[in-house]
Amino acid sequence: MTGAMALERHRTLGIAGAVLFAGVGIWVCARSVPLGLGLLFVLPALILLTVAALRRPVLAVAAFAVLLPAGGIGLPLAMNLVQLLAAFTAMIVLAARISGRGRPIGWSPVLAASVLLVVSAVLSSLTSFDLSNSLTQCVNYLAGLALAAAVVAATERRSDLLVAAMALVVGGAVLCGTVLTSVPHLEARYDATLVDNRPVGTFAQPNELGLCAAMILCFGLAMAIVMQRRRHTALSVVCAIASALALVALVLSLSRGAWIGGGVGLVVLFALLRGARRPLLICLTAVSVAVVAFVLAAPATSGSSVFAERLSSIFTGERSPYDERPAAWAGAVQQMRESPLLGSGPAAYQAAAARGVAQFTDVRHVDHAHVLYLTVGAEQGALGVAALVTTIGVGTREALRNRAAVTDSTSGAEDATSTATQPAYSGVSAASAAALAAVTAQGVVDYSLRNPVLGTMTWLLIGLLAACARTRSALPADVDPEGGRT
Repeated sequence: MTGAMALERHRTLGIAGAVLFAGVGIWVCARSVPLGLGLLFVLPALILLTVAALRRPVLAVAAFAVLLPAGGIGLPLAMNLVQLLAAFTAMIVLAARISGRGRPIGWSPVLAASVLLVVSAVLSSLTSFDLSNSLTQCVNYLAGLALAAAVVAATERRSDLLVAAMALVVGGAVLCGTVLTSVPHLEARYDATLVDNRPVGTFAQPNELGLCAAMILCFGLAMAIVMQRRRHTALSVVCAIASALALVALVLSLSRGAWIGGGVGLVVLFALLRGARRPLLICLTAVSVAVVAFVLAAPATSGSSVFAERLSSIFTGERSPYDERPAAWAGAVQQMRESPLLGSGPAAYQAAAARGVAQFTDVRHVDHAHVLYLTVGAEQGALGVAALVTTIGVGTREALRNRAAVTDSTSGAEDATSTATQPAYSGVSAASAAALAAVTAQGVVDYSLRNPVLGTMTWLLIGLLAACARTRSALPADVDPEGGRT
């Protein structure tokens, strides 16, 4: 039994190491190799990966996560590469299931609640102000849902969850690391409520970079603790580096909504991950001391003053005179009044505003309502909001049940021995829930999920949370959660 566990551990290390090197190679090639030459090497690699994934489906999910940095590449029909990759991943996993690999999805409350969100989007398209955009958004929803289901079906072994999680850490680290390719020269106005030249990385605007960084910060820090507890020191270091890159990107993005989301995500991680309290307290204390020292040591520099003023504006409520958010909020309320049940249609906020369903003319060029819940309410009506709240509630319940199952099995022990044997599903569940909490908290003050990479990454996290719940529910009460296949 011990030899089998050691072999499984070495196999996990090998696969995760290969994923790490693949992620670095893809990033280097994307920055320095012409597209034609890159495709010459990528296509054979994809063929080999497809063959391997048909034998072990989780490799398809891992490859998708590593390829996230390239997901923003535009394709015809208003699509992006990340959506095509999500659909391709789902098809590979489906083919593997037909050949007897992977596991049945079974009953998944998280996926069932997500289906309600997709169904509400389809129904809202029937009354859409912009049918083309709404249908495209519905296709995106369906691709994301298929990806989430594929994650559940692909994670058959206990190590599969760790492989998929490590791949997401690597892909997220590359996304956040792109912010280091240039040093921004920040120009602040109106007490830093408006800052020009903020870094964006591979994204279209800094708030999207900030949300990505908040998600990877929570997820990477959780996986660093999980890997350290499982005595995978090298992988723990990789996760720690990814968390550090995410923290740098989060700070440099100057996204106040992402800062709030990251803070809430860390609080959720503190509550869900057993054995995480001491490492989190040490990390947060060190970061707080570094930030305070930076602000106090160089108060006259433009960088430190911008960060300090930007942070203080969260609590003072100061706004720039060009802030369009109040008008966007009012426009969303107006759209909900016009079509309370189904809304104006997925991704049709701007079209509805342009046709006069807005309280102020200066928001008719705005793409969304700057708040997740108002945007869903305006575009998908009360049905969409109910589906969104249901999905969040079900996900919260499953995350708590994943933690409670471990707490019951160890009688609440918090010593090093109990945390070292913590099941993989519990740690990955806490990491996924913390990252998703960052999304929902940031959604209170902003909306960045229109970005296809962020939207699909959110579906990937939903799939990981559902997979962890599926693993927990499949375990008989008298079976060791670390005992081989589930």
